[in-house]
Order: sequence, then C-alpha cells, then structure tokens
Amino acid sequence: MKKSRYKIVKKIYEIPVFIAVILLIPLLIIEYIYPAYKDFANYLNWGIWGLFLLEYVHLFFLSQNKKEYVLKHKLELFIVIGSIPFVPQGFESLRFLRVVRLPRLLRIFHLYKLATIFTKFRKDIKAIFSSKKLRSIVYTTLFLIFFFGFLFYISEPNVETFGDGIWWALVTITTVGYGDITPHTTLGRIVASSLMILGIGFIATITATVSAYFLSDLSDKKTTLEDVLKKLEKLENDIEKIKEDKKT
Repeated sequence: MKKSRYKIVKKIYEIPVFIAVILLIPLLIIEYIYPAYKDFANYLNWGIWGLFLLEYVHLFFLSQNKKEYVLKHKLELFIVIGSIPFVPQGFESLRFLRVVRLPRLLRIFHLYKLATIFTKFRKDIKAIFSSKKLRSIVYTTLFLIFFFGFLFYISEPNVETFGDGIWWALVTITTVGYGDITPHTTLGRIVASSLMILGIGFIATITATVSAYFLSDLSDKKTTLEDVLKKLEKLENDIEKIKEDKKT
C-alpha cells in the first residue's frame, strides 16, 4: 500500500518540478540583468528550492527502504543541499550566487523523464485509436459537431459566428451544457434535440473505449474496441458449439 502511494505521489510531483525547472532560466536572467526585480526573484528562488526540498523529504518518508532511496537519489539530495537560497553575510556577490544556482540546473534531467511520459501517452493514444471502427466513430462525431454547429448558427439569430455554433455543438454533444448559448427558436430546438439524440451514443462509445483501455492498462493488458468485439464473437461461437454438442 505504501509502495503504491509512493508511486502516486512521485507522479504528482513530476509536473510541478518540471515547471520549476523551466522557471530557473528566467530566474537567472532576472537576478543578473534586471536588479530592480531582485525581491521577486528572491521569492521565486525560495519557492523553487522549497518545492525541491518538499519533493525529496516527502518521497523519502514514503519510501520503504530509506537507505536505498538516499543512494538512488544522491543528485536530488546534492541539489537541495547545494542550492539553499540563504546567502551568508559577505557572500552576496553575483559570482557566488551563480555558483549556488548551478546545481539546480541539473534538474533539467527531469525534462528527459517528462519526455518519456509524453512518448508513452502518445503510444497510448495510438493504441486506443488503432481500431478502424473507433476511428470511424470519432470522425462521425467531429462531423456532427461541425454540421450541427453550422445548422445551429444559421437557425439562431443570436448566434453571431460559426465558431459559436461549433462551441455550442461541442458542449451539447459532450453533455457539459454550460448554458452560455441556448436555442430560442423552434428550428434551433429541433437542431439541438437531434444532436442530443444522435451524439450521445457516439460520445458514450468513445468514453467507454478509452476507459476500458486505461482500466486494462492497470493489469498490463492492451484492449481496444476491436479486441472486445473479437472476444464477443468468440464467445458467441463457443455458445453455438455447446448448443450443437447438446443436440448430438
């Protein structure tokens, strides 16, 4: 249980740490080129260091083997200790500050980790939409959004642009329904009703397929809509075979 919690917390920190690493570059520029914003840079500096410290300490306490964690995360420990924002009296020179900030730039290695995450996400999307039937459903859904968005645009006097019509169709077909754009004419209500009836099935199919994929991914299996249909077909064949065996 503690191990799974460690993995979850580790993933939660990935995006904030990535943002903090990106902010390091403008922070250095502000400190050395724009001294008027020195106080702002100082607060940002402490915030970034605090995030690095919080990540290390939090994961340290969640780890099952503390010694193993320290040995595997020596770089993170070095960065936390070596880049403390506190500057002793007499060491306020820019040269000293530059040396103190340098260890944090080592966290740029986290960018590689994040790139790996995005690559896996891209592969997941590709695997989900590997089914031709699902791709057809997605294309049909997009067509409905644009087509009914156009119909709503020409049937409702209050809708000023085609983009507003597409926005209305998108929030309607996804059942979000913000209510910022609503039908007032009889024709507009007919268009809206038609989109609701036609669109709900397509959206439900896409949602169910994506959910099924990620749920199956938890058990290290890759399942698509085509896989599900094949299994159902095999199950039907098995049932037919059992019926024939009973007759004989």
